[in-house]
Amino acid sequence: MSLIFTPLGIRGVFGESLTVGDVLKLSNIFGDHLGEGSTVVVGRDTRDSGPAVEKAVVSGLLSAGVHVINLGVAPTPMIEWAVDRLEADGGVIISASHNPPEWNALKLVGERGVLLHPDEMEALKEKFSKGEPKTVPWNKVGSYREVNLVDEYISEIESLVDGDRIRDAGFKVVLDLNGGAGAIVTPYLLHRLGVKVISLNSAPGIFVREMEPRPDTLGDLASTVKAVRADVGFAHDTDADRLTLVTEWGEILTEDITLALVVDYLLQKEGGGSLVVNVASSKMFDDIASSRGATVYRTPVGEAYVAHKMLEVNATVGGEGSCGGVIYPKFHVGRDGPLAAAIILERMSVEGKTLSQLVDELPKYYMRRESIPARVNWDEVSERLIKFAESRGMKVSTLDGVRMDTDDLWALIRPSKTEFKVRFVVEGRDKGEVDGLLDELMKLVMS
Repeated sequence: MSLIFTPLGIRGVFGESLTVGDVLKLSNIFGDHLGEGSTVVVGRDTRDSGPAVEKAVVSGLLSAGVHVINLGVAPTPMIEWAVDRLEADGGVIISASHNPPEWNALKLVGERGVLLHPDEMEALKEKFSKGEPKTVPWNKVGSYREVNLVDEYISEIESLVDGDRIRDAGFKVVLDLNGGAGAIVTPYLLHRLGVKVISLNSAPGIFVREMEPRPDTLGDLASTVKAVRADVGFAHDTDADRLTLVTEWGEILTEDITLALVVDYLLQKEGGGSLVVNVASSKMFDDIASSRGATVYRTPVGEAYVAHKMLEVNATVGGEGSCGGVIYPKFHVGRDGPLAAAIILERMSVEGKTLSQLVDELPKYYMRRESIPARVNWDEVSERLIKFAESRGMKVSTLDGVRMDTDDLWALIRPSKTEFKVRFVVEGRDKGEVDGLLDELMKLVMS
C-alpha cells in the first residue's frame, strides 16, 4: 500500500505506508515551504499513533527553523481556528478523520487556517518525492511551546449563537463522541449553553463504532435518544469536523441534513448571499438557495476546494453535505462540528420547533450513498459511465468523477481521495428510480 497524497491530507497506515521517517520529512518540507522563522500550529486526534506522529512533526518543523505552537489533542476545527486567531503562518493537523484506527494523516493548512490549495499540495508532493529534509544551523532551530485554547474556542462559539435562548429551551442531548478529539470540546460547549448532556463513547482513543458517523453506524445513539427522550442526538467523527444528527424519534438523518438545516437558517439570518457546496451534496441546496435569494457554487469534493472557493466568492456559508461538514466564515474557513451543533440548537430554540419538524420543512429527496473497496482504471470506468449517461440523455459533468443529471435524478461516481474505494451518490424524488440507477451504476463500474 502506498502513501495517499491529496489536498485532503497525506494519509497511510502507520508503520506501513506512513512511517515516522515520512512524517519527519513531510513536516520539514512543509516548514521549509513556509520559510524559516514562520510559526506553525500543531494538534492531533486521539489515535494510538498520534503521539509518535506528533513528535516527528514537531521535530521536522523545528529543524526547518519554524516556531511551533502545540495544542496537543484538539479537534481539527479548533486547530484551523487557532491558526487564524494566533495569526500563524500555517498548521499541521494530525488526523486521518474517518479512516480506520490504524491510519493516520497530516492535513496541512496555510494562513487563516485554510487547507492548502491543491496546487500547493502538488508542489509539496513533488518536493517530497525528490527532496531531502533541510536542517538549519543549531542557532536557527525554531522555538516550541504548548498552549491550551479550549476555553477561548468554546467562548467564541458561544458568542456566535443566542446562548440565552438555548439555555431557556432546556434541551437534553445525547452525544456520541466515539473516543475522538471532540470529547475535549463539545460536551463542555453544550454544558456552557445550559444543555443536559448524556455522552456515549467518550473515553479518548477508544473507538467503539466505525470512525465515520453514518446512518448505518449510529444505532446505539439512536436507541439512547429514544430511551432517554432526548431532544436531539449528535455524533462526531474522530477529529470532530463532522456532525450527524438523530431526531427526537431516533431517526438517524443523512449527512446532508446537518448542512441543509444550518445553511437554510444562516442564509435567512444573513439575508442571502452565496453558498458553496461540493458536487456530492444534495440537490436540496439548490432549492434552499433559491428560496433564500442566494447563489450556489459547486466544487470538487474536499474541504480545500470548498474553502478556497468560499474565499474567492466571499460566501455567506458553505460546506460539504456529503459529510455533514459546516463552514461559517465568520468563525473560520473550515468544517466545524461543535459550531454546527450550537447553531442547530439555536435554530430549534429560536423557531420553537423540534428537530423532526425542521427536517420536515426541507425539500424532499431520496438519497443513497454507497462505496466499493476497489482499485480501478478510472479512465476506463469514467468512459463507460459517460457513455451510459449520454445514452440516457443525462447531462454530464467531470468536475470530480462523473456526475450525471436529469431534472429529477442525479448520480455521482468518483474514486475516493482518501481511501482505495469508489464512491457512489444517487438522489432523486422516486425511491425506485434511485435504487435502480444505483444498482446499474455499481454493476457498470465493477464490470
